[in-house]
Amino acid sequence: MDIDPHEVVSVEMDWDLLDQPYTRRVTRLQLGELLLQLDDMADQTEAEEEN
Repeated sequence: MDIDPHEVVSVEMDWDLLDQPYTRRVTRLQLGELLLQLDDMADQTEAEEEN
């Protein structure tokens, strides 16, 4: 099964500080880039917490 990187998907983020879920439509390619950025941010936070 091939995945179309230009297919539009909905992303919903929800956490305690939000009044309502935050929903956006992005392409799978944009979602992949966002997930890579979040992974880099998590690595940076972990490194800072170790110091």
